[in-house]
Amino acid sequence: MRRCSGARPPGLVTRGQIAASVRTLGVEPGDTVMLHAAVGAIGWIVGGPEQVLHGVLDALGAAGTLMMYVGWDGSPYDVTIGLPALPPPLAEVWPAYDPETAHAVRSWGVLAEILRRRRGAARSQHPDSSFAAVGPCADELVRDHPLQYGMGRPSPLAALCDVGGKVLLLGSPLSDVTLLHHAEHLADVPDKGIVAYWAPILEDGEKRWVRIEEFDTEGCLPWFGAEDLFEALMKDCIQAGRGVVGPVGAAQSYLFDAADLARFAVEWIETRFAEPVERELEIDVVPATPADHRGIVALFERMEEELPGAVAPRGRLSTRVDEFLEDPQRTIFLAAIGDRPVGVAVAFRASADRGILEQAFVDPDFRRRGVLRELEIDASGFLREAGCRTVQVHVAAGNAIAREAWRALGYQPSEEFLERPL
Repeated sequence: MRRCSGARPPGLVTRGQIAASVRTLGVEPGDTVMLHAAVGAIGWIVGGPEQVLHGVLDALGAAGTLMMYVGWDGSPYDVTIGLPALPPPLAEVWPAYDPETAHAVRSWGVLAEILRRRRGAARSQHPDSSFAAVGPCADELVRDHPLQYGMGRPSPLAALCDVGGKVLLLGSPLSDVTLLHHAEHLADVPDKGIVAYWAPILEDGEKRWVRIEEFDTEGCLPWFGAEDLFEALMKDCIQAGRGVVGPVGAAQSYLFDAADLARFAVEWIETRFAEPVERELEIDVVPATPADHRGIVALFERMEEELPGAVAPRGRLSTRVDEFLEDPQRTIFLAAIGDRPVGVAVAFRASADRGILEQAFVDPDFRRRGVLRELEIDASGFLREAGCRTVQVHVAAGNAIAREAWRALGYQPSEEFLERPL
C-alpha cells in the first residue's frame, strides 16, 4: 500500500482541492473510476455535495468516465425476497422500475442520485442493483447487466475490470466496496448463499414481474469474524501492499486497480472457503469446572501437536489444567457442540485493568465456524466485568493462521517482541 502525504486539510474543502487530492492518489485524465464517497467524512464541501462529483470529474477530464452503484429506492427486494409466488394485490400497486426516473437508494448517500440525474448519464436496466455512469465509456459499462446473477459476468462490475478501471473510496468504509460482490460471484467455492425475489420491469411499455435469483449480497459466504467480511478482506489487501491511501479533505481515501482487486479478492475467498462450512452450529460456552478436566487436557494435547518443538507430556498438561482451574486469577472457558468439547480459552486477569486470553485453541475440525468468536465473547466479557479495560492475545511470530483468526475478531498489533537464542 503506497501512502500519499498531505498537509492537514482546512475546515472548508473546495472542488479544486478534491480534484488535486484525487490526482495525488493516482487518478489520471481518461481513467474509468467507480466511486464510493462519504461526503460528511470529507469535510464541509464549498458549494454543496455535488462539488465532490465535479472535483472527481475534473481529475478525470473529458476523456474519463465515472460510475457509481445507485440501486433503486423503490425496489421490492425486502418485501418479496423468498416468496414462491407474488401476491396479486402487491403486483398490482407496485410501480415498474424505470431507469430514466427511478430514484437512487437514499441511504447510500446523496451522490448516487446526483450522478444518475446528471445530463448524459447512462444507467443499467437492473431493477434492484443498477449502476449509473457518465463519460465516454458510460454506455459500455452499464449496457450489459443481466437480471439473473447481475454482479457476475457480464455486468457493470465485470466491465469496470475489463476496461482497466479503478475503485476510488473517499472516506467510505472498506466494507462498502461493491466490486467484492463480483469476486463472490467469480470465486469457485461451494455452498454460496442464494436468494430470490420479485421485481417489476418495463417491457414494451408494459409492467412485467420477473423472479430474480442471485448470490446473497448479505450472506453469500459463511463468515464468523467480528468485523465485516469485506472489511477483513480489504485490510488484508492493503496490508499486501495493493492500492494507494491518502487524504481527500478530512477523509482517509483509497484508490485500487479494479482488476487487481478482483483477482486478490477471488484468491482470498477461494483460500478461506474451499471446503464446505456448516452455517449454523449450536455452540455452548461455559466456565469450566473440575469435571471438564479430561476434555480440556485433550484439547491442550491437540494444541501442543500443532506447536513447533517437543510436545509436553500428558502429565504436565494435566497439571497445568489443574493449576488453571485452581488459580483465582484465571478462568477456563470451554466450548462444546453437543457433548463434544471443541474449543478452549483461558482468561487471565494480568492486572487491575489488563486481561490476557491464554491457551486459546479450537479443534481443527471446527475452525472457521464461529467457535473462537463465541469463546472470545464470553472470555472478554468476563474480563470486562472484572474491571479489565483491554484484552491481549499473544501469537507466535510464525503462526499466520492464529494471527488471521484474531484479526478477524478485531484484534490489532499493539507491540512487538524481538528475541534471539543465547
